[in-house]
Amino acid sequence: MLERESELARAASALRRAAGGEGGLLVVRGPLGVGRSTFLEAVAGIAHSEGFLVLRAQAAAAEENFTLGVVRQLTDSAPATVPADEDGRGPHAEYTAGGTPEDAAYTGDAGVPSAGPLPPWAGLVSQQAPRRPASLLKYVASDRPVVVMVDDVQWSDGESLLALLPCVAGRTRNRVLFVLSVLPGDVRGAREYVRQLLDAADHTVELDTLGRDSVRLLLEEACGTPVHGAFVDVLRQRSGGNPLLVKALVDEVRYQALAPVAANCAAAAGLRPERARQRLAVFLRAQPDRVRRVAYALAVLGDAADRQLVTHLAEIDEQRRAEAMDVLRLTGLVAEHSDSLIPGTLLRDLLEESMPAAELTAMRGVAAELLHRTGHPAELAAEQLMSVAVLCGSGAVEILRTAADSALRRGSPRDAARYLRRALLDTSATGRDRARLLIDLAMAERSFASAASLRHVAEAVPLLESVRERADAVTRLGPLLMDPAAFRIDSVRRDVAEELGRAAPHDYIERELALRLEARENVLAAQDPAHVRRALRRFRALGPSPSLRTTGERELVTSLMHIAFVANAASADELTLLCTRLLEQETPAPEHVHSTVPLVVNILAGAGRTEGAGGWLREAHLLAQRRGGDVEQAVIRSEQALVALADGQLVYARQKVVQADALAGPDTGGLPTICAAVLAIVALHTEEPHLAEQILVQHRLHAENEHLAALLHLARGILAARRGETRTALVHFQTAGRRAERIGWHNPVTVPWSSSAALMHHRLGEHEEAVAAALSEVERSRAWGAPVRLGNALVALGKVSRGREGVAFLEEAVEVLEKGPNEHELCQALYALGTHGETDPRRRASVLERAYMMAVDQGASSFAEKIARRKSGGTRATSAPNGRLTPSEQKVARLAADGLSNAEIAAKLGTSSRMVEKHLTNSYRKLGISGRPDLARALEAPDGTPGT
Repeated sequence: MLERESELARAASALRRAAGGEGGLLVVRGPLGVGRSTFLEAVAGIAHSEGFLVLRAQAAAAEENFTLGVVRQLTDSAPATVPADEDGRGPHAEYTAGGTPEDAAYTGDAGVPSAGPLPPWAGLVSQQAPRRPASLLKYVASDRPVVVMVDDVQWSDGESLLALLPCVAGRTRNRVLFVLSVLPGDVRGAREYVRQLLDAADHTVELDTLGRDSVRLLLEEACGTPVHGAFVDVLRQRSGGNPLLVKALVDEVRYQALAPVAANCAAAAGLRPERARQRLAVFLRAQPDRVRRVAYALAVLGDAADRQLVTHLAEIDEQRRAEAMDVLRLTGLVAEHSDSLIPGTLLRDLLEESMPAAELTAMRGVAAELLHRTGHPAELAAEQLMSVAVLCGSGAVEILRTAADSALRRGSPRDAARYLRRALLDTSATGRDRARLLIDLAMAERSFASAASLRHVAEAVPLLESVRERADAVTRLGPLLMDPAAFRIDSVRRDVAEELGRAAPHDYIERELALRLEARENVLAAQDPAHVRRALRRFRALGPSPSLRTTGERELVTSLMHIAFVANAASADELTLLCTRLLEQETPAPEHVHSTVPLVVNILAGAGRTEGAGGWLREAHLLAQRRGGDVEQAVIRSEQALVALADGQLVYARQKVVQADALAGPDTGGLPTICAAVLAIVALHTEEPHLAEQILVQHRLHAENEHLAALLHLARGILAARRGETRTALVHFQTAGRRAERIGWHNPVTVPWSSSAALMHHRLGEHEEAVAAALSEVERSRAWGAPVRLGNALVALGKVSRGREGVAFLEEAVEVLEKGPNEHELCQALYALGTHGETDPRRRASVLERAYMMAVDQGASSFAEKIARRKSGGTRATSAPNGRLTPSEQKVARLAADGLSNAEIAAKLGTSSRMVEKHLTNSYRKLGISGRPDLARALEAPDGTPGT
């Protein structure tokens, strides 16, 4: 008996007074499971040790209508404990030997009063039975003190209560202590005879729940090991300190051999002891229907429960609800001054699990409509419908759709999909209604499960009535996610486009849909050489300044530019102008992932013209994070990685690759094909061929998609070259080239295979083949016109060319790269020039010095160390002072100090405004100044170091 010392002391005191001739009535109160019966056992033990005769009865709800059931238990317990007197008379002889005339009314077979033991209950007349307890107590109390115990007195039958009342009334004249336990709040406790008994109490003991230390002690005794505090807290919180529940949980812990450690807290919180479940079920069955219905209503409504809702759902009036709530509070299900169940408790969980399925379904359906009708959040109402077997009522599907919209607005597409999937289980949703649900589901799933999104659109399209509706459904899917081999989506798109074409679009909406369907066809068919030729003719027919006013026009132009880009059929300058116009008309938002806008970013990065794209993508990504779309975040990370690579920020680019790859797990259906290609290209350029290979192999179309297959060969070629397997590497590079040529993708930005093959030929001593391969890439790079790609191709050509010709190509590479923003590639070109055997020694020293300073600025410590060793002839070199400006930085800083703007400096030096801004930022940092006004003073110091 833990934490019951003071209560037992009060009971012992009452026993002592009864033994001294001052009888009394002790009432023991406490909620369900608090240990009233155990407390009575302890009192009985004390009474036995003090020489008391203990008469006990256990009232039960099932025996409430059993006449004199409690009295029978009391009297039947007497013979087993009271010995016969010296004359051999039993304890009941007074009924015939010295009892009242009414007692003597019972006669034996001879018609004379019997002097033997009391006859069976069936032989008593109705007048004798109620007086039997009084006669019994008068007899036994004359010999020794008596304790009369009735457990759960509120369930006693009325006749027994009536018989006990006179006994209790005369208690002070006898050595009798009555001990009655009662469940507070039970409606049967309000009966007249029960109230009379309880109101007569001389002493009342209120049993409380157990504290944390007692729970710990019980756990330690059961487990035999030290118990972690968090584990104790879980059991205390789950049980509420209720002794019955604590014991049931402790027994379950021991039965399941659950170690009481912090790591098992979650497992402990999930325990559902069967003993506790049965006890709650017995309690609920014993209660009036209104108590049970209110309990179930509270369980269904959860935290949304309030008086009005509970009253409606339980179908009772306010008075009966209040009475039921009093019962549930006193049983530990509802907290004081609260109208809802105590959260997180075992009793609450067991109550929810014990509800009959049919009743649960009915109540949840009504609760959903009640919540929706009374203005509660739609998702709160929808949760009521998530676990029912059948949706009831015409409004159930609408509630779920409204909840899905709400979930999307708060950034939880997974919850939105959950509601819509449940709505689809309703058999009443057919035809167009089912199609609408499928499309809504696809729009939610496209943010985290793109494959499922494709499948559901393909399923919805045949159910729609008009071609306009079908075209609208298809165009809701972004072209990047529409893999041709996935779930018939390409054939569905083709059929809808043909049907719309036959209908001859005659209004704005249908013309827009036709343009958007054409754009998707261009993206999906970009690896078909015949389609590439048709698309290029269409692109030229639009003219140099096509209309970009509508979404359809922008998507069409972007898709055609994509084909012109990969086919190397338009220059970087021409496409950059169009891309800039397009991006200016698009609002930064995560939804751009489901349009053709990512293709615009690809082209700008390939051209090395990413001004403004970084900020645009940052804003879009912040929104994507808030809206919770994994696919959107993964695609934007891919775009950011490509922009960072174009700007020469290799570390940042590598980080974005890893982040995008992590977001695009198996649940999303993987990255879109174009994004997988982008990430692989970035990984290859950041010296992570293993990562590139991993990304490509994981993609479900890596064997079917020619571009992915080409990139995979490129990655494996780089890995083979690192292992020294030059011939194997060459074969991989040439295979990559063949696969790119097969689909008409001639832009070296997409698959830079030729320069890699040239370097392998060079290693193998195949000079002519090396030069031919390198020249091929230089020619294509000149046609494209982007500085970075052309500079890289010239570096490869310079490395494989002999004599001064090689130096000339490297000098040209440096000159070209000076015009772009990518300092990493410029640093690589400078190093190649500085280490070429034919470079003039004085030129070599200045070039290597500049390359070293740039490597230091970029944080490329290992590359800087490599350059330093070449500078010092193979010995370790010390780092240059951070304050020294590079020649380019000195030029820009001098012009800025003279008052020229960034645009004027860029025009004067033939470079980009972005590169000017970068040089100035580095200069400010190295010179220790805050901005342009301090440049003139700082540059007065020799070698561009800060002045004093």
